[in-house]
This record gives sequence, C-alpha cells and structure tokens, in this order.
Amino acid sequence: MSEFVQIEKEVLVDIFDRMSYLQKVFVSVYERLRNKELGDWLTMQQLCELLHISESKARSLKRGGHIGYIRCGKESRFDVADVPALLERVEKLSGNG
Repeated sequence: MSEFVQIEKEVLVDIFDRMSYLQKVFVSVYERLRNKELGDWLTMQQLCELLHISESKARSLKRGGHIGYIRCGKESRFDVADVPALLERVEKLSGNG
C-alpha cells in the first residue's frame, strides 16, 4: 500500500538545497581524506567555515574532546578525519537534521 505525503514546494526546495550542500561537503571531506597528509589538518578558520560554526563553538568542541587537534606554535590544527561525525552532530544540535 502506497502512502502520499504533501509538503509545500519551498520545504521541498529547502530539503534539496540542504542535500546538495551536504553532498558537496562530504565530497570535499572525502577528497581531503583520500590522500591524508599533514595538509589535512584544518586551521580554526577552515574548521569554522566547513561546519558553519563560530570560533567559540569550535573551541568548545576542542575543549570537550570532540575533535582531534595538535598545537602548531600558538595555533591549533584540527583533524579533518573528525569532520564527518562533527557535521552530523552539528546538524542535529542546530535542529536541521
């Protein structure tokens, strides 16, 4: 038995836009993980842009042990391998997932 669900066109477009965005992010992360090298450690700015979060949220994730990092002088570098799980967690926390 088939069920039909009606949703507004704008909601459907928003869903497709979100799916397209997430697909692009995952492809980008996959490309970075495929040939993991020292360059795969993200700066604070790169992490914030990738996850669409503030620097204070990124520092909170770091302090809470939710993302791997290393110290490079006075700056932190974040492990790109932790990003897929963080994307999912951030989406859930922001109410978009």
